[in-house]
Amino acid sequence: MSNTLNTSLLAIQSHFTRLEASANNIANLNSDGYKSQRVDIKEGPNGAPTTSSSTDLSSGPSRMELNQEGELVEIEMSNVDLATEYVKTMESTLAIKANLKTAQTADEMLGELINTLA
Repeated sequence: MSNTLNTSLLAIQSHFTRLEASANNIANLNSDGYKSQRVDIKEGPNGAPTTSSSTDLSSGPSRMELNQEGELVEIEMSNVDLATEYVKTMESTLAIKANLKTAQTADEMLGELINTLA
């Protein structure tokens, strides 16, 4: 029972980490040269989630711009994809809600078990 509660709380924490990365990516959407952060959530030992973060080093789109000397230079823009970040945000939000409900149910069951034994 407590393993279920612990796993749910770890999953909530993992998805909050993913939400923070997505929020940071969205905030830097228009920052030239910004590389997006990625948080992967995988099943670890005993079913508990583990997170790993990395930077997406792929190049973003580029645009041509005049520099101060009047020369045409290529500027790399951010490689953040807003649609992908929106989907990640929705997934993590729903996963947090589901794990909160799981934690609530495990807590209620543990309370009933204690009441039955007492």
